[in-house]
Amino acid sequence: MGKKNQYPVSYTICSNTYALLPYMDGHRLLTRVIEDRSEFLVEESVYKIVAKSCSFYRGSLASATLYAQKAIGVKHKPPIIVGEYYGNPLIFFPTHSPKNKDSIWFNFDAIDLIAADDSGRGSLVSLSNGVSVPVDISPIALRNQHSFTGSLRRYFKKAQRVHNHRMNYVTKRAFPPRSQQPLD
Repeated sequence: MGKKNQYPVSYTICSNTYALLPYMDGHRLLTRVIEDRSEFLVEESVYKIVAKSCSFYRGSLASATLYAQKAIGVKHKPPIIVGEYYGNPLIFFPTHSPKNKDSIWFNFDAIDLIAADDSGRGSLVSLSNGVSVPVDISPIALRNQHSFTGSLRRYFKKAQRVHNHRMNYVTKRAFPPRSQQPLD
């Protein structure tokens, strides 16, 4: 019996997750995880990692997709907010349809540059940790995805600011200010 490679069985997206790429190991579909300081393989599909990560942050991929579609009006390959990490959204976008096994998911905050590859038909995505990821999508299409993701971030941040403001209530009767705090 041959020795089987042991990879982590599952993975949860966090703030230092930069990209999730499909990886074929013989006949098995794995995920290549690129983080800020490391890279490794996981025995789970990219789609499953994204869906489970949404659940981990108390949401669902379906609700995250619906939120993005309503927020920015993008129906095809919308970016999603996987979760919120200390008040900052973890926003990822796919290169293909989310269920497509070839889809790569990028962290919006991890991208430094999207450039054309040598052939001119594909792209080269430079991540902020120095890793470059070749993608079989035109640079224009990928920049559009990145731009939509920026729109989703702005929408989320604006909603966050609105909800953090104090609410002013209008009453029929004016109440005098308290002279002293109540005692416990």
